[in-house]
Amino acid sequence: MPLDAPTPLYQGERLRDLVLCYAGPWAFLPYLRAREDEDLLWHARQGVILAFCEGVVALLCLILGLFPLVGLLSLRIFLPIWLLWCLAMSVASILQATKGKRHRIPVIHQFVDYL
Repeated sequence: MPLDAPTPLYQGERLRDLVLCYAGPWAFLPYLRAREDEDLLWHARQGVILAFCEGVVALLCLILGLFPLVGLLSLRIFLPIWLLWCLAMSVASILQATKGKRHRIPVIHQFVDYL
């Protein structure tokens, strides 16, 4: 296969479910529906864990925002970097999932088997 040949992407319902796996709280939909598809279930588990971690860290940053100096660093520096990192991991995971690969998000992928 030549290197410049396009990689076939999934289409239809499978593509929709793969995108939903990394779309925040909507990751529960493929998780609840796709019990027979192990690959889709793995992506849904990783998406659920990513959404949970994103929410917990964002909430922690907002709580720390109540304090003067720590809040400034938390809300102005760490929170935007964290949200951009989560967005980048979601996009990278969607792109890899549509190619049939598993993108392992650092640290988070270790907890996929426990969910």
